[in-house]
Amino acid sequence: MSTSKPRAMAASRSWSPPTRIERDLHDAAKAGDRGRYLRVLAQADLFLYVPKDHKDASGGKPPWIPYADGRGNWCVVVRTAGERLPRRAQFTVVRTSLNELAHDWPGRRFSLHVNPGTPAAMLLTSGPWDVRRWKRTAKRHLLGDRPVSLLTKDTGHRTGPVAHALACGAHLSVRNGVLWNDLGDAYDDYERDAEILRDGWATTTAHAWQEQMDALLEGRNSPAEPEFALSVRRELSRATDTPLDADTWRRACSQVLDDLDERAIDEAVIQPLIGRILRYEARFRADGLLEPDGYVRSALAYDYGRAVSFARWGLGARLCSEATAEEAIRRAGALAREHHTSWADFSAGYALGRVMRFDTEEFGSWYTSVLEPHRLLMSEDDSPWLTLPWRQ
Repeated sequence: MSTSKPRAMAASRSWSPPTRIERDLHDAAKAGDRGRYLRVLAQADLFLYVPKDHKDASGGKPPWIPYADGRGNWCVVVRTAGERLPRRAQFTVVRTSLNELAHDWPGRRFSLHVNPGTPAAMLLTSGPWDVRRWKRTAKRHLLGDRPVSLLTKDTGHRTGPVAHALACGAHLSVRNGVLWNDLGDAYDDYERDAEILRDGWATTTAHAWQEQMDALLEGRNSPAEPEFALSVRRELSRATDTPLDADTWRRACSQVLDDLDERAIDEAVIQPLIGRILRYEARFRADGLLEPDGYVRSALAYDYGRAVSFARWGLGARLCSEATAEEAIRRAGALAREHHTSWADFSAGYALGRVMRFDTEEFGSWYTSVLEPHRLLMSEDDSPWLTLPWRQ
């Protein structure tokens, strides 16, 4: 059994906990409580940094790159979400967990060094007893799928247009359990960011990324029919700010289509679609996504909200620069403010855009995966939707 006491490493710079994770680690490190420290680690994402060439060639194998800490210790260094490093061209970030580390550990000659150079740091020995303890702790606190949670980086974007725009992507950030207000080296990690672009968006090049981003910012990624129907209702309801009754709405859509010289939209699609929108809105009211007399003004929020995440994935996958990603995010936020009137209005539009595209009135995971983040973002005290004004 290893009897060496874990060491909290002194910080060399002014520091405040970036997130609640580092705060909890700092408290445990300050108390010298390794068990408590491990419990926090077991419930957090951990990140390794490896040379990009090494990661690209590793074939998914654990990229163990040990470092000497200057005190005679060979270490595997991991960082938590709030302490990830600034972007470096030759290095990529790899997400792991205490459970994965424990099962793939390279040997007792290496120590585990968490968040070196900060008051949240600890150097953990890795003898057989230590690693067994990691496994036991990880098993008791195994994350499985990331829980829906709001993770804020206190040293990240908290005010201003960039923070507002990043908050427009918070549905997915909360759903995925990642920092909502970070424009750093990765959204999740290098490999997973590239994977979601490749498998979900058929995007593997900078050119393809830009084409998809343009489509999102121009509202062309989602089907045109729902937005057409919503725009007709919105314009005719503008004077009273109350929605049209269903029959008037249907007739108005038919009239607008009849007046068009060229029809890009089929009326046979629009009429049943109006019924779907009305049924979804009724469910939204029952579940608190809409006020009792509320209605959805626009579904463009779905494209603009995803544009924020798409920019962050592109940055993480090295398909765009930080400046390009930030500019796209700023534009998405500005467009969201142009077409929506509040966070609640934006969220309802995002939800409708999502379910109209993917859900078939089953109210399954395509619906619950947006309802849960909505409820959290509209209720948590530190939610950007409660701390940031809609108008910037």
